[in-house]
Amino acid sequence: MYRLAPHVYLVEGAAGACLYDLMHRKLWHASPETAALLRRVCSSNPDTLSPDESDMLRQLCNAGLLTKTQSPAPLPAITALRQEPHIRQAWIELCTDCNLRCRHCYNESTGSGIRMTAGDFRLVCQRLQEADIREIQIIGGEPFRHPDLHEMLEAAAKQFRRTEIFTNGTLLNEAWCRLLKGLQIRLAVSVYSDQPDMHDAVTGVRGSHAAVMRALDLLRTYDIPFRTAAIAMQGNPAGDSADVVRLAGRGSLHLLTPELLRRKLITKETFRRSLNPDKVRAAVSGNPCFARKIYIAADLTVYPCVMERRMQHGSLKTAPLSKLLRQDILHRNRDSIPACRICEYRYACAPCLPDAVSDDPSAKPYFCTYDAAAGIWNDPAAQIAAILGGNP
Repeated sequence: MYRLAPHVYLVEGAAGACLYDLMHRKLWHASPETAALLRRVCSSNPDTLSPDESDMLRQLCNAGLLTKTQSPAPLPAITALRQEPHIRQAWIELCTDCNLRCRHCYNESTGSGIRMTAGDFRLVCQRLQEADIREIQIIGGEPFRHPDLHEMLEAAAKQFRRTEIFTNGTLLNEAWCRLLKGLQIRLAVSVYSDQPDMHDAVTGVRGSHAAVMRALDLLRTYDIPFRTAAIAMQGNPAGDSADVVRLAGRGSLHLLTPELLRRKLITKETFRRSLNPDKVRAAVSGNPCFARKIYIAADLTVYPCVMERRMQHGSLKTAPLSKLLRQDILHRNRDSIPACRICEYRYACAPCLPDAVSDDPSAKPYFCTYDAAAGIWNDPAAQIAAILGGNP
């Protein structure tokens, strides 16, 4: 008889299987026949084994995936790794209005919009404290357009361990920097290109690059911690480290080129990378993002993500967070998607759920090239052509 080595789990799909070796951070693909053999030899002492079966068992042992044992050892379920979700961070949207018109804006921000009141902000802070959430990111629109931002930042600095503002940087001045420095508030700044014309083409406002460069100089002068963020899209490649534009808000397929789309594709090469045990546990437990973060819109509606508006938890105006959080959202992993739950790669795969062409959150990621039902990898070039042709 045999048993799987510690930290090795068999995950089966409709047409194949994978062995998840969390100790050695490796993912091994296996045929249905190999999966059936493993079930057989781990549950009982087989009477006979064919030469091919004996050779397969020897290979699995040599790879450190299988060991001999004296008693039956049923295959462990990878679902035993499941952990309870724990919200650790919140995005708080102060407003939906912005002074820029970015081509890809997930919030479709314009020159006017909804603004959270100072009173509602205090309620949000109270609700988050009750839920033991100690890290927030303040977002918009453009947060520096909010007339009560000064008061809100002072309240946030007193109540949270870490506060970060996500901004386009164009409205930053020395007075703001003095306040940020005193309150120990960090910034994340959108910088789309080191070329002014390219940056301004993304924002839709001439001179926005010069303004954000002045802001970065101020942040350095006042020694305020900051990071920059860029998005790659058509006309703005932004470098290999930049996130590729996601299909949310104004983000759409016309902002993707074949080269950028290829970076998003889930292909066979995706699963040749080192396996991350923590990410596997997160994928088994629920949605890697939805189980750790929430987004609170300016009207106090609670969503699972800044880009995910197809589902919501409810409103903080009506109840504390503990009463609002929906378990089906927190635990929404690949098993919740019909086309993914039959895939053997599902716990090693964590694509962005809101990055979608469908209004149905249960739709398969449009950039996945694997046909799990048939066990076939589609040709990436053909899939790119189909997606950009409007037929993913």
